[in-house]
Amino acid sequence: MLRVQRMYIADFFKVLLILTIGMSALFGILSLIDKMEEFMPYRPALGLLVQYALASIPRNIVYVMPMTALLSSLFVFSLAIKRREIVAIKTSGGKIKRILAPFIVIGVLLTLTGFVLGEFIVPATAKKVRSLISEITGKGKKVAFFKEGSLYMRGKDGSIVKIALFLPSQNLSKGVSIFKFDGEGLKERIDADTGTWENGIWKLRNIVVYDLVTGAVSRKPEMIYTAIESPKIFSEDSVKVEEMTLTELIRYKNRLAEAGFRNVKLSVDLGSRLSYPVINLFMLLLGISLSIGGEQKGIEKIFRIKTQGTHSNAGVISAGLGLFISALYWLGYSFSLSLGYSGTVPPITAPWIVPALFSVISLYLYHNIPE
Repeated sequence: MLRVQRMYIADFFKVLLILTIGMSALFGILSLIDKMEEFMPYRPALGLLVQYALASIPRNIVYVMPMTALLSSLFVFSLAIKRREIVAIKTSGGKIKRILAPFIVIGVLLTLTGFVLGEFIVPATAKKVRSLISEITGKGKKVAFFKEGSLYMRGKDGSIVKIALFLPSQNLSKGVSIFKFDGEGLKERIDADTGTWENGIWKLRNIVVYDLVTGAVSRKPEMIYTAIESPKIFSEDSVKVEEMTLTELIRYKNRLAEAGFRNVKLSVDLGSRLSYPVINLFMLLLGISLSIGGEQKGIEKIFRIKTQGTHSNAGVISAGLGLFISALYWLGYSFSLSLGYSGTVPPITAPWIVPALFSVISLYLYHNIPE
């Protein structure tokens, strides 16, 4: 029995790695091709283009893993059906659920892998992608970086500007700190509660000015400061959800809430960060169930085909079914997220509707695999 399990596990991982790496690399190349029209006027070095394609692979891996888990399980076990291996196992007294037990563990590991990649690897590589775009096009050099929604940048006068919270939809900055330097070091600090972009200039309000040379502290109700870049610069380099870890997203959401702003899209994206990897397990179980479940051998029952045929026919049928189910899942998942973004569905619920539906279906089919 262990030998049969090892054979199926080895076949599954072989197909999974080929599909995941191959499809992720393909999508990376397609992403590069899509950007070439933007890049070509700047005559980028080949090395930068290769780095761009490679840096997009981890994100693509997270996206394609549910599909490749489904396709791999469909392929491996539909071939087992074609080769009459499942019949042989049953005839010899073997228990199908016992053979499939390791795949539940594999599904959990795939879910954890998807979460780890999305939490630690994808944010770093997403920042790298944006850095490469800036390097190739020469854009975004004025903005230093975002961290948890805070913006750090160099002002036109050489000062360092920190904006604790920027709200692009309102051109509003909260918690503005400006650090001015001279030849000997930091000479002045300006703190403002808010800054608004009005008539082409920034107006700071509720200001405290610290003169670090004399030690004097002064307060002003309002002042105009022209050294901060326009909101257009902020929008071009605004924070991306995929560049933040789950902890950073939660902190950013809390800071928005404390400032009196409710970001529905951010709430939905937070939920999707958790819900998307979970489906890896259930897609794997769904592929197994459709392959060997049912009274008349899963896939063959669905399409009413006979068992005669080549192994390649089984592979083609498995691939077609897997692609159809994956497309159905992605369309449904995207639609449910859009309902959350629009407020039609509660943002907490929206990312879980389709994963929950597919999970129930896969568990039901898996439970009803006949012994």
